[in-house]
Amino acid sequence: MPEMPTLPELVGLVLLDGIAEPRDPVRQIAAAERIAGELSALGESLVGFFVEMARAEGCSWTDIGAPRGLSRQGAQQRYAPLMAQLTIDDLIRTGVLERFDDGALGCLRHAQGRAQRLGHDAVDSGDLLLAVLDDPAGLAGDVIRALGADPAEVRAALGLEADDDGPAAADGLARPAIGPDVRRAIDGAVAEAHGHGVTAGHLFLGLLRAPGSRAGQVLTAHGVTRQAALAQVLGLAGRPTGDQA
Repeated sequence: MPEMPTLPELVGLVLLDGIAEPRDPVRQIAAAERIAGELSALGESLVGFFVEMARAEGCSWTDIGAPRGLSRQGAQQRYAPLMAQLTIDDLIRTGVLERFDDGALGCLRHAQGRAQRLGHDAVDSGDLLLAVLDDPAGLAGDVIRALGADPAEVRAALGLEADDDGPAAADGLARPAIGPDVRRAIDGAVAEAHGHGVTAGHLFLGLLRAPGSRAGQVLTAHGVTRQAALAQVLGLAGRPTGDQA
């Protein structure tokens, strides 16, 4: 197992941080606090990663909490914030997105890239909705139009910043974490798939499971609800339009 950084090594990082300027002991405290904060956040993400992996492998919150003297609710309250620090790439490594097809993964990466280029700390439901609308399969746009709304108006109503959509704009920027509404959409998409492969269409339905999110509010305001959208999706697939929640 690789050795953890030693105190002298961390001290060296602080000293190197201001090597080009006259030594300032007060500024060095700030540099030390920044490095300590980064190490702490990394440690929390490490724990969150393995909790996420355990969940993906079928461990319940009760299973996770019991060895630590935590109830199901206590375990969820303790570890959910750590899981919220993970990125889309982290979720892929844990196996959470194992059943997501290339289109769904592409939407998630597109949403992450957009948030990254704009310098956001987390991927927002609006980022994901735009990515789903950009999906080459076009299911979300077809459903919105079938319900009497205009995808272009939905985009405009999101009120998001302009994005040059250039990959170079993200160079050197940290990948943003998964926002809570996007995580709910991911979990909702898995539920909508009913054990089958998860598609971009399932992500669209997953977004509609959170009507209070930014994406959910915009879609609802344009008459696009989960029930109505699900009926359209099933109709396009040639299946009965009963709600299979």
